[in-house]
Amino acid sequence: MTIRPAITIASLNLHCGLSGGGRPFDVAAVLAKLDADIIAVQEAWWATADGADPVAEAARLRDAQLFRTELSSGRSLAELGIAPRSDRGTWGIAVLTRLPVLGHETLSLGQPEGELVGRAALICSVTAPGGWPLRLACTHLSPRLNSPAQLLRLARHLAGQPGPTVIAGDLNMPRAATWMAGGYTPVLRGRTFPADRPRVQLDHLLASPGLTCLAATVLPAVGSDHLPVLGRFSPTVKPRLAMTGPLPA
Repeated sequence: MTIRPAITIASLNLHCGLSGGGRPFDVAAVLAKLDADIIAVQEAWWATADGADPVAEAARLRDAQLFRTELSSGRSLAELGIAPRSDRGTWGIAVLTRLPVLGHETLSLGQPEGELVGRAALICSVTAPGGWPLRLACTHLSPRLNSPAQLLRLARHLAGQPGPTVIAGDLNMPRAATWMAGGYTPVLRGRTFPADRPRVQLDHLLASPGLTCLAATVLPAVGSDHLPVLGRFSPTVKPRLAMTGPLPA
């Protein structure tokens, strides 16, 4: 039996490089140290007035490809509700991967009434060690009651091309509500927010059929207001059926 190598996937809401109390942390260093083949990040912050781009720097340090989806540009941290600061930049989601990328797309999940920005999923298809295909959908869903509907829309889109898939990100819903992604299994259990005294799990790794989760954990605090999460996955190997009847002559 051929055993295909596993891959590791991490997810972290960066909160624009600030703690819940507004203290900055070194985003590039944090992402560079995560022991994962693919990292999904939410609330990434770049293209600021001083030219700072810590997510791109992290990709360079990791020798990784970087893919990003812009959700807001030109707004301040105060306008986005991150911190009472006037810094302006671009806010969005991103994927850093060391694995070969077959393709990527951005799926709009709409802009709920009363929200400042729309929501989306960044979907990357990669080739895992051993040659098996994997799709990662990084997303940051609405903090309002719209998140289950957004997750359902994402799952229905992914169902159009079945295959081993992980949905990763800040889904802004408790673990029990992730059943909206029909067919996906939440592989992680643990509180992730707020980082200094976690009370609820908002950050998730959801695995499609065809994937086996070998391990999943919530990692220690790194400076953000969310805790990072990490999972290790391999393709599910179907057992061969035993031959029945007489052996051929």
